[in-house]
Amino acid sequence: MSSAAVARRYAQALIGAKGGYEADVRGSFADLIAAYRENDSLRQAIANPRIATADKERVLRRLLPDAPPVLESFLRLVLGRRRESEIEAIYEEYCRMSDERSGEAEAVVETTVPLGDEDLERLKTALEKRFKRRLRLSPRVDPALLGGVRVRVGDQLLDDTVRSRLTSIRRMLLADSELGGQA
Repeated sequence: MSSAAVARRYAQALIGAKGGYEADVRGSFADLIAAYRENDSLRQAIANPRIATADKERVLRRLLPDAPPVLESFLRLVLGRRRESEIEAIYEEYCRMSDERSGEAEAVVETTVPLGDEDLERLKTALEKRFKRRLRLSPRVDPALLGGVRVRVGDQLLDDTVRSRLTSIRRMLLADSELGGQA
């Protein structure tokens, strides 16, 4: 079974099992994934087949002491079935499916400088109208953009940066010069 299929199957199982713990499950799962991504030794320990499943469960319980019982059970299932290597893909698929069900999505907003709360709120309102769904903004700073804003919602990209405008102008000028040379 492909990695994507495994992630989809496990994410569906978690969505079906989460009961009234939806926000708690997502928050705790996000905390786990953040720690997993940031900590090499944690990642290596979880991925190591020589470390007993019970030891891995103890590590996760210490890492997430307030995790909802449904997430603890789910993580035990993932470890017990030796799907540790799929944990990030399962999390990403879980978030995607959960967002789809709730009519919500994450919008990654990249700018050259941090935006203030008022600017973020105005941008959120405009983006929600454009994408016709509720959005959670994840602001990021990328000085390489030169100016403007780039927004990614799922697989849709809205690129209104100085860099993209300059690239577009360059393409137009090159196309005009090629056409002019042929006439």
